[in-house]
Amino acid sequence: MKARVIAALCGVSVLVAACSQSPEAVADGNSSAGDESDGIFKGAVGKVAQTCEGSGIVTNDEFSVNGSVDLRSKPSESSKKIVNEKASSILHTTEYQQVDYSERLKEVCRQKDWSKIQVLEPDWLTDVTGWVPVKALRAIQRDSTGKRTYVEADFSWDRDSDAFKPKLVAAVNRIVRENARCPTVDPGTLSKSGPRSKPGKPVFYVTCQGEQPFNVWFEPSDAADKGKSFSAMRNVDRGGAVQLCEQAAKEAANNPQTVSFSKFMDLAFVPYANGNTRIISSFTAKNTFGVESKFRIECFFEGSTMTERNIEEGRR
Repeated sequence: MKARVIAALCGVSVLVAACSQSPEAVADGNSSAGDESDGIFKGAVGKVAQTCEGSGIVTNDEFSVNGSVDLRSKPSESSKKIVNEKASSILHTTEYQQVDYSERLKEVCRQKDWSKIQVLEPDWLTDVTGWVPVKALRAIQRDSTGKRTYVEADFSWDRDSDAFKPKLVAAVNRIVRENARCPTVDPGTLSKSGPRSKPGKPVFYVTCQGEQPFNVWFEPSDAADKGKSFSAMRNVDRGGAVQLCEQAAKEAANNPQTVSFSKFMDLAFVPYANGNTRIISSFTAKNTFGVESKFRIECFFEGSTMTERNIEEGRR
């Protein structure tokens, strides 16, 4: 009798731990739930799956896709493709909404052959949803700590990067594990840097995602270089940055003793997530004839090192 009742419950989609076993196994007392009483549900009830459109199941699992896939309005090949209204208005032609390999997706509803997804990353596309075939989905890999493990399929490769695939992927995985300010990257940004590359010595970069995105540059050989650290660079402290910027103003002036540097009213201290910092301020100085002028100065720091300063004459 007990076996018959459990079989009936399974038939109406009530999720009970015993449903994963044969009625005979439960009747013989082999249930892994360890129920020692005659009550069928004691210690054996699992979570009831939340349903969604068309008797689908809510999974909230994360996926990506291979290549790019059109989004459809309904779970059917014959349904309409979703129009990308913004792109269509800009290009004055009908453009359709797609998801691609570089995006992190959440499955909000799973039917037999179709999945309704929502874009999680990049964060400016989180309003994008639609249906894709289940076969188009690719599982996102993670390590034992929950950190995403990027694979070659997450990136787009060209003639500059194709020869370095394993090294570039390994470098990206080091970045997201060693740089506390870079929990995830935008895979679509992995590219060769023209200004920083030299013949026979290519330099690549990838953009870290977050409230304040920033780039990390690296060489393919950095992936296996134990001496190379991808740890987040610390910003220069405010006091030290102001002092160095004031010194730069004095070094640029013909009469440094006449420089009066603004440390409060016109001062802006702008730290960036990648460890760079920008100081913007003003100063006055006199020329050889004793005529005073006002100038605007910007000092740029990479970590604690000033790498650039710009001065232009400003209004008094």
